[in-house]
Amino acid sequence: MLISFLNNINPRTLFTLSTLMLSIFGLVMVFSSSSVQAMENHADPYFFLKKQTFYLGFGLVLFWISSKLKTEYLEKKYKFFYFIGFFLLALTLIPILSKTAGGASRWIQIAGISLQPIEISKYLLLIFISKHLIVKLDKINTFKIGIISPFTLTLPYVIVLLSQPDFGNTVLVLSTIFLMIIIAGARLKHIIFSFIVLCISFGTLIMAAPYRMKRLLTFLNPYEDPHGAGYQIIQSYVSFAKGKFLGVGLGNSSQKLFFLPQNHNDFIFSIIAEELGFLGCILTLILFFSLFFSIYKMILRAKDVFCRYLMSGILLITLMQVIINISVTIGLIPTKGVPLPLVSYGGSSLVFTLFSLGIILALDMRKK
Repeated sequence: MLISFLNNINPRTLFTLSTLMLSIFGLVMVFSSSSVQAMENHADPYFFLKKQTFYLGFGLVLFWISSKLKTEYLEKKYKFFYFIGFFLLALTLIPILSKTAGGASRWIQIAGISLQPIEISKYLLLIFISKHLIVKLDKINTFKIGIISPFTLTLPYVIVLLSQPDFGNTVLVLSTIFLMIIIAGARLKHIIFSFIVLCISFGTLIMAAPYRMKRLLTFLNPYEDPHGAGYQIIQSYVSFAKGKFLGVGLGNSSQKLFFLPQNHNDFIFSIIAEELGFLGCILTLILFFSLFFSIYKMILRAKDVFCRYLMSGILLITLMQVIINISVTIGLIPTKGVPLPLVSYGGSSLVFTLFSLGIILALDMRKK
């Protein structure tokens, strides 16, 4: 019934409405989840709300600008965007520019402005991979071109991400590239082989880093260390348990009273569950489904292969972020540090997610 209803709405209208509703909803939930912490740490309950409102305003401007882009330029300059994306990401390795938080150097700070480069670099990489797959399309069924080539070109990005370290975005980027290769038409046996290699690689990376191994063991049984490594996920469980079906009411969360860490960014879905309940979670998922469904409809009417590949890439990487974030909050996978798109607090994530979504509108308007 939902799909029948959504089918009757113009995809561009549904897409824009879903984007705006998720962004505004995110603004409300950021304020609700962060007001106590903002008052305690900054003597202003509106501290995070003010910043997120600025990010949203700036992001919507970029959304409008990117929706007017000439996408032929993106396709023509795809190699340039690849190197720009890598350059921005590599800046995190320069001590004078990098900003360390939580033991990871994932940000750069210039003139007092903090930026997480991967939030833009991953979309620049998608532009490159989309065009690269087209250039090599006639040989996509060979192992060298269909599998080795795109993953080799992604490797420099992955090396920098692991150096920060940022395992969550490493998984996100590699998984998206893997799915794009499937869409491009790589052979099934090559896909299966690359999937096995990716799983082995992820497993090796986990075992190679003690903190990742600790996260995995905590994920398997968080109650073994309820006051240490397992504390965050246990508090997330408590949020879901308290919310029940209708929630405790907007603004009435007790878990945001310094019990649940990262409650306004990576674990904001837990606060949604507590305050708005199971019903609120379902409505949030319906909004995301509406957004993804509208993108899918635009992919079906894409003017050419580049539009189809790039729109698919943006859809997949956004969908993967939603899946990873929610899976972490309900304990299906170990913590990854991946925000909930358009909803979690964070300037880089919000601004560049809106920028990428604007590109989808530009691709949909592309002439043959």
